[in-house]
Amino acid sequence: MNTTAPSRPCPVDDAAFTRPLARALARHTEALAAGQGPGVGRVAGSWVYTTVLIAWAEDHGLIPTRVRADAEPRRKQHLAAGGTLAGWIRSGLADLAAHPATACLTDPRYNPIGQAKPTEDMLRNLIDWWTTTAPDLAYATPDRGPASITGWLAGDLLQLAGDDRRKGNALCQTPWWICDFLCEHTLLPAITEWPRETLRVIDPACGTGHILTWAMIGLYQWYRSAGPGHPRCGPETAMRRVLAGLHGVELDPLTAAVARLRLTVTAAALLAADGALPAPLRLHDIPGWIRPRVAVGNALLAGQSDLNPPGTILDDTADYPGILTRGTYHAVIANPPYITVKDRATREAIRAAYRDVCVGQFSLSVPFTVLLFDLAIRGGKTATAPPPAQLDLF
Repeated sequence: MNTTAPSRPCPVDDAAFTRPLARALARHTEALAAGQGPGVGRVAGSWVYTTVLIAWAEDHGLIPTRVRADAEPRRKQHLAAGGTLAGWIRSGLADLAAHPATACLTDPRYNPIGQAKPTEDMLRNLIDWWTTTAPDLAYATPDRGPASITGWLAGDLLQLAGDDRRKGNALCQTPWWICDFLCEHTLLPAITEWPRETLRVIDPACGTGHILTWAMIGLYQWYRSAGPGHPRCGPETAMRRVLAGLHGVELDPLTAAVARLRLTVTAAALLAADGALPAPLRLHDIPGWIRPRVAVGNALLAGQSDLNPPGTILDDTADYPGILTRGTYHAVIANPPYITVKDRATREAIRAAYRDVCVGQFSLSVPFTVLLFDLAIRGGKTATAPPPAQLDLF
């Protein structure tokens, strides 16, 4: 008789779980955008996605309840006192912004929800869905795959809440098993070659932080272990080394803000698991020194061109000195966008910066591949997930 316990699947891999969730979010985004005029798809998606982050944080006890059934009495009191559902959601967003690393979530340069206000009826339908129908975003730790506290599912859902970021920025999250493969073939060789150093690692097209999250977990485990050539670090020292060396750059401000949120919570969860932080975790209680280094900007052009690409309202790479300095990283890992650039000015600026490889209607994966190698130190490890057309070259 086979007594082996069946493996526990990871919900992020379960289409029966994720597809209905994605479809519901898309329907709510379409409903909020209806009748609001042109150009509001991104704003409507941001309203819906803000509730995704609130629900995920609630389900993990990180913030007070706002959109789940437990919050219904407090929500009714808020409305009875003259408050609005839009204000209630904004209060939940303020809860998410309680940490220094996540304060950007309420910054209009990052989160555009202030550019349009859905009707109360539309927001009521959205909150009623979270209260009565939407699934719990906290799940049991799977045998293989990311834990729900990492925000992996929440990160995936940004591209599914609407078409705007997926089509405009080619936001397409990297599956965890590809992250695992890429990190295994970069971080492990780098650790072996430079066992005593604090490894510098970057994803210059980091999205909501999937690769960075996977790398954070692996690096923390390495610094916490002892082996030939490297001593064991305590929890705080290990995490400080991780944060000192781990970097990301993302074009879209809200996407970058999500990466900062996820990495902040993941770092705290790792420390709490080692007894270095009290449990249960509360976002506002996470130490302020946990500040992930995720910049907003165009990694291909930052520091090389004065052009601010269309749709990019923020470039804060200067706040992270040296983040894109060539030849400074032990490991460079990315799953870059595969799209061609539609805007002529942006396309010509990238062509000028990467004139040796960018000819014709080039895919962004081409200059990003060059950037990966340029960012690495001599002997540094690089890995990417190239598009099928690029694979044909080998």
